[in-house]
Amino acid sequence: MVDSEDENIGYEAHGPRTMNVDVHRPMVGGETVVFGWDQSEPNPFQFTNSFFYRYDGIDLTSFSMPLFYEIFLGLQLKIFAAYDHPVVVNVPEPVSASSVSFWKLFHHADNVEVSPLDEPGDFSPWSSGEQRRHNRPWGALFGGGKDSTLATCLLRELYGAENMVLFQTVVPLRPPQKLARTHALRQEALMLQPAREHLGVATQMTRTDFVAQQFKSRGKYKPLLETYTVGMLPAFLTWGITFLTVSLPWSAFPFVPQPNGRTSFRWSDVRPEMLATQGAHYQQTFGMDLTLTNLNLLFTTFSAYRMLSERYPDPFTRIVMCVAADHDERWCYDCSKCAEYALFSLANGIVDPRFDYDRLFSDSRYVHRLLGYIESGVEHSTYGNLPWQPFFGTGSTNFTVDCHAIALVDPGLIAYRLNSDGFDNLLMLKASFGNRLFPYAEQIPADVITLLNHETARRAAAIAAEHLQVVDRLHGPFLSGNDPVNYDFSVRMTIDKGYGR
Repeated sequence: MVDSEDENIGYEAHGPRTMNVDVHRPMVGGETVVFGWDQSEPNPFQFTNSFFYRYDGIDLTSFSMPLFYEIFLGLQLKIFAAYDHPVVVNVPEPVSASSVSFWKLFHHADNVEVSPLDEPGDFSPWSSGEQRRHNRPWGALFGGGKDSTLATCLLRELYGAENMVLFQTVVPLRPPQKLARTHALRQEALMLQPAREHLGVATQMTRTDFVAQQFKSRGKYKPLLETYTVGMLPAFLTWGITFLTVSLPWSAFPFVPQPNGRTSFRWSDVRPEMLATQGAHYQQTFGMDLTLTNLNLLFTTFSAYRMLSERYPDPFTRIVMCVAADHDERWCYDCSKCAEYALFSLANGIVDPRFDYDRLFSDSRYVHRLLGYIESGVEHSTYGNLPWQPFFGTGSTNFTVDCHAIALVDPGLIAYRLNSDGFDNLLMLKASFGNRLFPYAEQIPADVITLLNHETARRAAAIAAEHLQVVDRLHGPFLSGNDPVNYDFSVRMTIDKGYGR
């Protein structure tokens, strides 16, 4: 709170106001569950006090009501934590005290109270006995791009396609249902169907408007990985999943020492420690044996691309990194993901005959925005390249990785495919962002393998070591955008400390 005369506006004399939330019993019908609630004040974070999940081909009547309350708590408590005053959540029937305690801690929801509570203990996720239909224990959250495709290929090599299932969720960022239908068509045609036909794995699609309902809510309170790791629990249970990997690079997880002596971990709620804690909670609360982890912590975005293209060249030809193209197109040629694909390909000596490099480097809105920045007269930093801007690349923690790739690009590889403007623009990008190498972009930190701490990670690391260097210590400089950061995966984070991005 700020110190001002306005501090107590909206507060009663005896203390802060309280928001009351009355939760509806989840409405379960066929493949869909709808969550809803009433609250005593307007909702500044969500368009409506409701959201749904739909699990294609799964009969949700097989699951118990406590499981649906688990999903509600795991998702919605993060939103209630955003209120700067107490929130009292009234549930129509007793909910697991251990689940409430866990998700309050997980989401730092100290301002939230939930009642009535059931006695601490476990519950069955099934309505009557275990109803698992499949036995495919190895799973991956699948986005169709280089990172999740690499994770898929590693698990497939280690355990066989017949034991694998890929999970994908249609998650539009805005409410219109037309957008959701377009996403579903694109993801099925360009990602899931090719995976089934060419890799032999099973696939499961889920749909939700949970994120779209929060389009007006920006910042750290928007949901991240729990949209999938919590929201897809019925799908994981149906398929019999005991190992599930997400796909995030180690370069996304720097930490920054704070003046008060604490450590601020970036993307803290999806670090391996948090994933492992979440999996342990599922085991203790409703007996689900699930290792929840991140195999791609072995890689950066660039080393994942290199590893995939070298070891799994056929799946590599079908990756879909762009998320903005039409439902029947792989590339929009206007976004940072399309530029990343082109630059990473060239950095690895690959020329994709199906990709229109001239369209990207000559006409792309993304490239022209970068050129406008370059031509504005900004000076190079002490690290040799122009300073980072929010519209550059695919995120601040990926800045030096992107610059490393640009430094490796040989424009001569595609000179014959570019007109003069496109060639000149590529040269300008190299002169601005490709003036030094950052070797750690192609290295595996040995401490990551220790941090992941399971046999699958060790076996995957042994495969990766045939293509990439494993190092005991990374050498910087390390940047998140223009800010110095540290990487040390021997440093551990606890569930109640180290938050911040």
